[in-house]
Amino acid sequence: MFRKLTAAILSVILLSPGWLGATGLTLPFALVPLLWISSSYDASRRSWRRMFGWAALTFALWNVATVWWIWNATPVGPVAATLASTFFNMIAFMLFHTVSKKGPKALAYTLLVAGWIATEYWYTVGEFSWPWLILGNGFSHEVWAVQWYEYTGIFGGTLWVLLSNILLYEAWRRRRDAKAWTWAGAVVLLPILVSLGIFWSYEAPDEGSVTVSVVQPDIDCYDKFAAGTEQMQERLLLSMICRISTKLLCSCIYSASWLCKSCPCICSVA
Repeated sequence: MFRKLTAAILSVILLSPGWLGATGLTLPFALVPLLWISSSYDASRRSWRRMFGWAALTFALWNVATVWWIWNATPVGPVAATLASTFFNMIAFMLFHTVSKKGPKALAYTLLVAGWIATEYWYTVGEFSWPWLILGNGFSHEVWAVQWYEYTGIFGGTLWVLLSNILLYEAWRRRRDAKAWTWAGAVVLLPILVSLGIFWSYEAPDEGSVTVSVVQPDIDCYDKFAAGTEQMQERLLLSMICRISTKLLCSCIYSASWLCKSCPCICSVA
């Protein structure tokens, strides 16, 4: 039990840094300890329940370690986020665990990858949108390593993380199989090398410069929909726009005729 607890905590430690201001480069092998726990159990119901407990503990602690700050806004937030995110992580992982004990390992791994990405996609389009812990988001401090996101999006990062974990675990399990280590190393390193090539070869186009002004009305977010009307908030925003240098406005709002009715000073220079 102590070894499994250590493995679960190790997975939490390796999963979390990318969301705590540190590196996300631990993600490609963060699930290896959890995969080891899964492999140590048989196909019995008792083993399934135990694996469920270890997986739930791992994903719950990962969520708590990375979303605790929501407590500053609302105490319910981190609890709800942890329960929802852990639930979806569990769907993918326990599906993998169940199939791996009764079917081909390749099928189990395929379901793990497909199930995990499917639940992450749901985060972005569902009624309960919570994309914070999408695995591909864990590399925010290593943008040089994921330049290929411009082609695959963050789900490409999730795919990379999951495949890396699977192949590294299989290589570790076989240990002396040089071919397994070669495949694992290739999957982990090739995307980084491709990214570095994109990163170093990029040249910003010479298109001149532009001056931008950002207008932010001082409206309490908790009062935004309770105090005043939409028209009042719009007038506040337009009054702030009127105070911006007219030279900055001429080139970008000359066709916005609706502004003339609310802010004549703009139309006088457009």
